[in-house]
Amino acid sequence: MSDGGKKSIRINKTYLILGVIYLIAFVVRIFIAGSITGHLTDMGCFSYWGEQAYNEGLSEFYNGKLFCDYPPLYIYVLWVIEALRRAFGIVFAMPAHLILLKLPTIIFDMLSAYFVFKIAKTRFSDKTSIILSACMAFNIMYILNSSAWGQIDSILTLLIAITAYNIMNNKLHFATVAYIFAVLLKPQAFIFAPILIFAYIKSRNLKKVITSLLIGLGVFVVVILPFAIGQKPLWIFGLYFGTMGQYAYATVNAYNLYALLGLNWIPDSEIMLLFPYKIYGYIAIVGVCALTTAAFIKGHKKPGFTFATAGLLMTVVFTFATKMHERYIFPSILLVLAAFIFSNDRRFLYIHILQTLTCFANCAYILHLNYKNSYDFFSPFVAIVSAVTVFTTLWYIKVYIQLYIMNKDNMPCLKSEQ
Repeated sequence: MSDGGKKSIRINKTYLILGVIYLIAFVVRIFIAGSITGHLTDMGCFSYWGEQAYNEGLSEFYNGKLFCDYPPLYIYVLWVIEALRRAFGIVFAMPAHLILLKLPTIIFDMLSAYFVFKIAKTRFSDKTSIILSACMAFNIMYILNSSAWGQIDSILTLLIAITAYNIMNNKLHFATVAYIFAVLLKPQAFIFAPILIFAYIKSRNLKKVITSLLIGLGVFVVVILPFAIGQKPLWIFGLYFGTMGQYAYATVNAYNLYALLGLNWIPDSEIMLLFPYKIYGYIAIVGVCALTTAAFIKGHKKPGFTFATAGLLMTVVFTFATKMHERYIFPSILLVLAAFIFSNDRRFLYIHILQTLTCFANCAYILHLNYKNSYDFFSPFVAIVSAVTVFTTLWYIKVYIQLYIMNKDNMPCLKSEQ
């Protein structure tokens, strides 16, 4: 009886500590959210899209009267935000409205921190799990992105993390639904498609795969249906292709290889060594898909494979593909931390720290320039951040090959990832 009481006290104490951590992190975010306008373009789009969705209805939202390059899922959220703003008489673009616009992402920041705690508990002590969760709750890039900038990348990231976690636990139905939600949120989710494809191949259960695909298709149709009235049959694909075809530049403020070469905002159709820059980007995408496929064949049963693969896909695409924006590497921050938790390889932890710092430096600088209405096409700062990003990516590739292809650390293979 006493042992049970002690266990109960220990559990309660653990969650009490977590509650305090999350409350402080939440309050800090709310204060920043109301004090800083955010990225002027992004916040302007979110507030205007919400207003238009509420005024004209979802069926008229994609009628071509306004610019919107986001898929339908987040438009529902913006509709609710606008409805709440009007219900409570909140003045447009005032601090309370800014907080309301940023609140969904702030909530997902907290959920991400708790996700880290839950997966860390399967590998480490409560103390270590709390520390890792606290590090995520106070991650400077997460705070900047949700509370200062006002973007929704942490929502996409957690959906991909949930996808990876369900893949690890052989729950294809849940993994597929989480991935479909990610695709319906942002087109960048397509970058992570290989991890779901690998999961389907690994299952060797055709019935389960077909059922998962049908469930995913059903979710997709249900979400887009209110927007599809009066649209052409394939309108949603036009939206995705149109979004992915925008900003045809070597890099769009993403401090990567192309920024290191001084190619920020340079058209990706320009030639370097016989080929346009975009061709090198395509080669990088094909290359990382080939690399992860080789790793799947050699080491998909090894701890952390799914998360490490998802993080590598995003990292390599961000660093070596064209058309990248400054925030696109953001999902790798959580994914690499999860790879560390499951593999217990500290190099992933160091990569997580480096990616946090470079992403923060990149985005904080761009946000600063946004307020000044200026650009920095190339400078020592851009070169340094870009160089560290390239170094981190090359190191990540090396670690990934050693662990999942060469088996240099002799990590034990598991029947299924825990």
